[in-house]
Amino acid sequence: MIALSLAVFVFDECRRNVYRLIGKRIPATYVVLRYHAVPQHLRPTFAKQMDELLRRARPLRADVTVPDLAGARFASVTFDDAYQNVLENALPELAKRAIPATLFIVSDGLGRNPSWEDHSDNTDPDMHDPIVTEEQLRSLSPDLIQVGSHTHTHPLLTRISEVQARSELALSRTRLQAIVGRDVKLFSFPYGAYNDDLISWCREAGYDKVFTTLPRSASAGPEEFVVGRVAVYPYDVPLEFSLKLSGAYRWWFGAVELKRKLASAITFATPEKRASTFS
Repeated sequence: MIALSLAVFVFDECRRNVYRLIGKRIPATYVVLRYHAVPQHLRPTFAKQMDELLRRARPLRADVTVPDLAGARFASVTFDDAYQNVLENALPELAKRAIPATLFIVSDGLGRNPSWEDHSDNTDPDMHDPIVTEEQLRSLSPDLIQVGSHTHTHPLLTRISEVQARSELALSRTRLQAIVGRDVKLFSFPYGAYNDDLISWCREAGYDKVFTTLPRSASAGPEEFVVGRVAVYPYDVPLEFSLKLSGAYRWWFGAVELKRKLASAITFATPEKRASTFS
């Protein structure tokens, strides 16, 4: 994966240089990073990654329109699930560098250990930390940390009924807004599973943007509703992190998107929807 990503990076840099030589405008680029856990022993490497982010890109809130600056590189930092170790180890490093971030919260999991579907099979001990509490959410600076929804109970949304899915989308947003006292306008899909119906229901639920786990560069346009993210880990080696930050892992998007569509096609809630997927 690193070799292919390195080839993409070299191609991108060559193209940027050619654009400069011929006087063609270089478009801005935007990458959204997706973290989960940041354990104590990996806090120093996470800090180095944030230093690299500041060297290579301009940090950006995930809810804003990307400025149309020729040749600029932008990046947003997001965390799914919001474990205590993120609060303890990642947020202080972000605050030191004034890097904004978004926490996507499972509203029914606040203050408890994760208990959602398939989580017991996860062998990573750092992803068995408790989720942040209501009090901790209220204490976070809204200038630095945004709160987004990650559903109410973290189900695989493509496997439940429309009524259940709509409830998960609405209940999480309503509860989180009541806790933090401000609008919750961002959403990320548990397990990265979504389909066209879910995108439509997210719009109707009042979200401004929804975030996937598809490793593609985000758009610099204000019209983007479905935003891709690149999975990053505090243990990524420096070269790997730099390539992810540059958007060079987007080649993997095609394979992941195909896999997602196939999985979505066979896990719709009803036989009628399964049939319509292939039509």
